[in-house]
Amino acid sequence: MRPDQQEVDGSSAGELFQQGWQVYRKMVDNNYLFHREAYATLHRALAGGFDGPFRFLDIACGDATASVGALRGTRIAEYHGIDLSRPALELAARALDALDCRHSLEQGDFAEALARRSAPVDVAWVGLSLHHLQASGKLQAMRDIRRFLGSGGIFLAYENAGPDGESRDEWLRRWDRQEPGWSAFTRDELVQVHDHVHGCDYPETDSTWRSLGEDAGFDSTSELYRSPSDLFRLYRFK
Repeated sequence: MRPDQQEVDGSSAGELFQQGWQVYRKMVDNNYLFHREAYATLHRALAGGFDGPFRFLDIACGDATASVGALRGTRIAEYHGIDLSRPALELAARALDALDCRHSLEQGDFAEALARRSAPVDVAWVGLSLHHLQASGKLQAMRDIRRFLGSGGIFLAYENAGPDGESRDEWLRRWDRQEPGWSAFTRDELVQVHDHVHGCDYPETDSTWRSLGEDAGFDSTSELYRSPSDLFRLYRFK
């Protein structure tokens, strides 16, 4: 779940970002979607998975703070982040100063950016953003990622997922059962979160995620982490 990223001119853009970002930060800071565990898993995968320096692509990077935390202590040589939100990228530019590597940022729709990208990377990462696409859009994005991954590269994705046979409506009902425990939100904020997820989130079952990986050209798919709610899973595509 991310704040609305539509581009708006003038002061309304800042207001829109601040409203959505405050809700998003409450979600992250209270670990309602298990960001801490997911990014700790990302760190372990990177720290133990590469003997040499690697190039890292952060898809829908937001303010990049979680990624920076996961990348500390790894052999990252180059970081590139993509996000639609200019204010988020301004925050990311400051956060990235903590990494001792080359870094760059790109503003734009991540699906469009992936489609036109040709520069190779060793690791591509997306956290809770690919699920905004329908299955066909996910597959195209994953095919684009596979195309520019370097030899031995990996794609890691922490996304909405569920057991085989579960429908989107069933997944959403399980999501709804989590909401009463999220006491950090005001009532209006909780409505905002609920409406966003019901309107924009398209989870896939475990088998579908694995099929998408195979159809995109990856040789193997493995699950590295599953949230206690079983609403999210972190997959490694190689």
